[in-house]
Amino acid sequence: MIKKSTPINTIAFWVILIGGAFCLLIPMIAPMLPIQYLKGYGDIGSAIGGISSPFVQILGSAVLFLALKAQIDANGILHLQIEKENKKEQLRHEINQLHELYLFVERNIKNFSYDQKTTIDGKSQKTLLHSRRAIKCFIEDLEDLEVDIHNDADVLMYDGVKEIMSILNSVELFFEKIKTSSIEAYHKNFHRTLMQHELLFSIFPYQELDSKAHLRQEPCPECGEYHANYPPLIYDRLQEIKKRFF
Repeated sequence: MIKKSTPINTIAFWVILIGGAFCLLIPMIAPMLPIQYLKGYGDIGSAIGGISSPFVQILGSAVLFLALKAQIDANGILHLQIEKENKKEQLRHEINQLHELYLFVERNIKNFSYDQKTTIDGKSQKTLLHSRRAIKCFIEDLEDLEVDIHNDADVLMYDGVKEIMSILNSVELFFEKIKTSSIEAYHKNFHRTLMQHELLFSIFPYQELDSKAHLRQEPCPECGEYHANYPPLIYDRLQEIKKRFF
């Protein structure tokens, strides 16, 4: 697309073109003209030149100032554009980080596996479970493994517990990233909702899915606290994460 010249640009172009042509042609044409009688007017010309020269210099200084100011303004606009692009790039980077953290948690949940032992017709069998079902069954069977679920040291002896705690650490990092991020609120709400859905249906006790379903169990007979059938180490961490949902 050809940009049309403004009137000022057109006038400036013709002034420079005609003035340049006169500067080149007059020295060549003047010696051939009968203008000897004009020598008497040299003093007048010198006077006019002496008077007009300061005005021309002042005008030139003003034009130079305006040109420099226009250049400074253009540099300022360019700087603002660069800062705006850098901010957009930073926001895109933060969104990508949140998305990668969510995918990391999702992959770790999907990769969680557990060999569940079952007895059928007096025969012991093992069934390899994966993902959320493996997590739920592992938690349910943990009480039957002759481990004191109230003792954090005993619970952490199992790799499954360590793996769940590692997932929850990543979740806390995810929510901390959302808290400190500069991205728009709708991006934060979108990623927060994704993570909330993933946790509620993968790791949280079934009783947490619907507070109106009357699925809440009685307090633990040993400690008097409610923690479903989860070890308090995991359940308390889940409750801390739950506070970040809203």
